[in-house]
Amino acid sequence: MAESIGLNVHDPKFWDKADLKAETDRIYDICNGCRLCFKFCDTFPTIFKGIDGISDQRRSDHLKAHPELLEIAEQKRAEAEARGEKLPEGVESAEVMGDELPELSAHAKDLPESLREKALDECFQCKLCYPNCPYTPPHEFALDFPRLLLRQKAQRVRERGVSMTAKLLRNPDLIGKLSSSMPALMNFANKNPVNRLLMEWTVGIDRKKLLPEYHWQTFRRWWRKHKPKIEAALAPREGVEAKTPLKVALFSTCLVNWNDPGAGKAAVEVLEHNGIEVVWPEQQVCCGMPYLDEGDIDAATASVERNAKLLLEYVKKGYEVVIMSPSCSLMIREEYPQLLGTEDAKLLAAHSHDISDYLFKLKREGRIKRDFKFKFDKLKYHIPCHIKAQNIGLRGKDMLNMVAEDVDGVDACSGHDGTWSMKKKYHKDSLKWGSKLFDGIVGGDDREKTPRGQFGEACSGACGDCHLAATQVKEATGITMTHPMVALAMAYGFDVGKAAKHLKAKPVEPTQ
Repeated sequence: MAESIGLNVHDPKFWDKADLKAETDRIYDICNGCRLCFKFCDTFPTIFKGIDGISDQRRSDHLKAHPELLEIAEQKRAEAEARGEKLPEGVESAEVMGDELPELSAHAKDLPESLREKALDECFQCKLCYPNCPYTPPHEFALDFPRLLLRQKAQRVRERGVSMTAKLLRNPDLIGKLSSSMPALMNFANKNPVNRLLMEWTVGIDRKKLLPEYHWQTFRRWWRKHKPKIEAALAPREGVEAKTPLKVALFSTCLVNWNDPGAGKAAVEVLEHNGIEVVWPEQQVCCGMPYLDEGDIDAATASVERNAKLLLEYVKKGYEVVIMSPSCSLMIREEYPQLLGTEDAKLLAAHSHDISDYLFKLKREGRIKRDFKFKFDKLKYHIPCHIKAQNIGLRGKDMLNMVAEDVDGVDACSGHDGTWSMKKKYHKDSLKWGSKLFDGIVGGDDREKTPRGQFGEACSGACGDCHLAATQVKEATGITMTHPMVALAMAYGFDVGKAAKHLKAKPVEPTQ
């Protein structure tokens, strides 16, 4: 029975090149035989076409070397036609040299290194192949395709290092700190054609890629002036045990801090309105996923260890950790335990939640207030890949159902993945893989015929947990998606400012 090594970087086999090659060939061969995941990214088609191409070339060469096989095939075809039978085209090859010549069928071990590199770089770590794979642990095949490719990248980085461009692009805290000190200039530069052309030439960011905006009032600056207004909490529903603690340490994420502070503010207001004490550990840094996705285990581990030590202090004081972004919650809940390999990391993971999942737990206990002042008719909700990968349900959609007559969940990948979609080499591909999402958000019969920035059907707005996915949607459609916490805060009657300007709410009619 196979055993998945995952991201157990402390296992010597993780860094063993021969072991990785053998494991890669094993998994690629299983995937080639299954082919269920051809639709998620270009990595799988590249592998499948590569193996098929080698097989086809071998068969072609074999037939050229043995022309008598074609003569035998023609004779069999003629005999069949004389009997009144008609054989399908191509059957002659299988008839005379198909399964009896297995050496003509290629396998993963035959793939050239150049094609392996291409397949690796085409993976943008949406991780959708994992929850859709029938062979993940505890199956005896123990497939973990996303982490296999992360292991490949880790060995590549250890051999070749990381370029200065990659080091810059994957450091959102450094970029955010610099950009928020002069947001107007940075936002102008990110839209200026001349500067974007220069960026494309120097760091490889596609000139057409819409980049996230920066703000002077980051979440950190807002928090330092924030005065908690914790309201009385509801008692649990009769007969239900209150298991979910009403105090949380908020992991706001770098995207919320630098690019979407309104979402962080809305989250705090929603939490405090429901009687939840909120603390914000100021020493938190990026979750480490940008480093991990590039294969830089050392840089990722530095962020992971810092955050884990910081957040564990709160967990041991009885706080739950709530996280604003699906990618970051996936990182803390699933990757931290593997990278660190400690019981403390497992403890942190057990007490960490995507923010909508945390609120849904309270909802099941009857402890979420329903004193909404506004509601929505219909909302679109993007189901993030990294929420599906955690297998925790669609809690963002569940929470929005409290404040909307209808929530249309759009189950599709945005194709963004950190900096992958920003690169000139992959920007066009990222829009291709996100097209299903763009169609679903716009709605209607034809996205191309719908005016930019408008929905193709009656809709109060669009929501999504991932700010990068929202950026991708805005680039492709002109529609601005907002975090579910913004919609909830707006429904409660909080002033969330510009964060909610793209949502259309109506007053709740008083009950008689």
